[in-house]
Amino acid sequence: MPRLKDFQIRIKDGKYYEIRFRKYGYNMSFSSKDFEKAKQKAFAWLSTFEGQIKANYNFTVLSKAESEKFSVNKYVVFKSFADEYIYKIKKNRVKPSTFNSYRINYENYILPVYGKMYLNDIKPYFIQTHLDKVNKKTPRACEDVKMLLNNIFDYAVANGVIERNPIKAVYIPKHERKNGEAFTPEQEKVFISQIKGSKYENYFLKMLYSGVRPSEVFEIAEDVEKNVLVIKNSKLKSYQKEKYRTVPIFPKYSSTLDRPIKEKASLEQLRLEFKNYCPNNTLKDLRHTFTSRARECGIDNELVAIWTGHSLGNITASVYTHFSMEHQQKQAKKLNY
Repeated sequence: MPRLKDFQIRIKDGKYYEIRFRKYGYNMSFSSKDFEKAKQKAFAWLSTFEGQIKANYNFTVLSKAESEKFSVNKYVVFKSFADEYIYKIKKNRVKPSTFNSYRINYENYILPVYGKMYLNDIKPYFIQTHLDKVNKKTPRACEDVKMLLNNIFDYAVANGVIERNPIKAVYIPKHERKNGEAFTPEQEKVFISQIKGSKYENYFLKMLYSGVRPSEVFEIAEDVEKNVLVIKNSKLKSYQKEKYRTVPIFPKYSSTLDRPIKEKASLEQLRLEFKNYCPNNTLKDLRHTFTSRARECGIDNELVAIWTGHSLGNITASVYTHFSMEHQQKQAKKLNY
């Protein structure tokens, strides 16, 4: 219910008074060149909620500087500000696929709850209650929602719209994300038999026998003459330049070279089709399987990391010169299990 203390007054250009009310879903303005007349208009509206009002109630009159700050920042609607950040700032900093994931969480979990609220009215306890509910249903989504809210509020602080980020006082339990699970040799054989003759068979086999990321299977250039694969790295930020890695054509991968792609697919189609065969696994598990088979065949972990495009951490650049393509070709022959 509207309250007297929620009213504030601006003196506009020194010419007239404007009494504003921007809370609880109301957006009311009462103006007049005469302050008492402006108050009477506000009283008339407020009396419909609270009845008789004392005429000597003291409204808060803001200074010119305060009026300007009040006008610009006090009642910034969350959606208008957050949309600006999500679609103009965040979108340009991540890959399209990553942004799409963020956008879904933003539209499903954030906008319905905070969209119509004013940024200044969003308090830590409100966010905590909301995130607790999300965390019970989807812990992974909860982490992304908290991260996005933190980004939005940090951006609001940086622009002087709010004084502090309320998310800093919010806690959610750390969600342990599943890193993936490699097929056993027996499971791998069953999977290969299951997909035999399917429309996406060659996509699955290329991932299984090269260790590429699911999104990289569309970015493989096969140079049979040199016996190498040139793979475009898909794990890059939007501001990073394109990167490629060159790896040997592994023995089992050779079997895919003479098999044409029966039907072109999107990444989402591959994921859905894969679930038909392996409902308890993810498409990334084909990559984990390649890594496991390579390690089981006695190939150095550093070399496997180079083949799969993983970061080598603090390994020096000399590692790269040590693993010449000639050496890699010899090591790749071990993967003929």
